[in-house]
Amino acid sequence: MFKQVDHIGIATRDIDASIATLRKLGPLVVGEREVIERYQLQAVMVRTGDVPIELIQPTSSESNIAAFIDKRGEGVHHVAYRVADVAAALKQAEAEGFRLIDQAPRPGYGGSQVAFLHPKSVLGMLTELVQREAGKDEPPYAFEHGH
Repeated sequence: MFKQVDHIGIATRDIDASIATLRKLGPLVVGEREVIERYQLQAVMVRTGDVPIELIQPTSSESNIAAFIDKRGEGVHHVAYRVADVAAALKQAEAEGFRLIDQAPRPGYGGSQVAFLHPKSVLGMLTELVQREAGKDEPPYAFEHGH
């Protein structure tokens, strides 16, 4: 089902401060920041090596990311895996007994299609399935034209 790790999602109160911290560790390629209103968050993908990091900051105290930070603090939020077809991967995951958060794919960062598996069924880890279009699949990932 999985092709590769697509990215690791990190919940943060301040994307700019997080970028500054990561820059102290070494070279960093920073993608475009995207505000995703429907999820009340902003996100940016950064590349520090082979596995990109998605920094996720809540834009509202009502967002799931704000609730996550309030409960657990800043840190790893999810691990995302690249799949060829997220709808087919969801069906396969359900058939294998994984608990689904999403019943169907939804829009994600950079024009991707995503879906989540519940942490209680995947080693306590929120797991994201990510489908990217050809030509938009290299980190820090491309946006739709005019984005």
